[in-house]
Amino acid sequence: MKYLISYHVYAGTVAWLLMRLCGIVLTIYLACHLGIIFWFGKNSASFTTFLHISEHPGIRILETFLIWTVCYHAGNGIRLILMDLGLGIRWQKPLFVAIMMLSLILTIFFVYLR
Repeated sequence: MKYLISYHVYAGTVAWLLMRLCGIVLTIYLACHLGIIFWFGKNSASFTTFLHISEHPGIRILETFLIWTVCYHAGNGIRLILMDLGLGIRWQKPLFVAIMMLSLILTIFFVYLR
């Protein structure tokens, strides 16, 4: 029991877990996106209905989360390439923090452009 309570979470573990979760979310989004294009793209009336649905505030929040997911997944992929090349092994935690901050900044930027 002592080991369960004193478990330390490392930056690499969190980065690994978030990378997997983001990959799953992006895969589900891609399947939904293709399905929506297939079903609502058949005529202009159904597509107009979809555009009205997409203006809902809940959808906007999900879009913001999607933007962060893409930014984090791409940034962490670059971090992993650096690790594979042996360039970022010493800086694993600072790179993780930088990727998180950059993802947040890019998300705010892209949401502001919308």
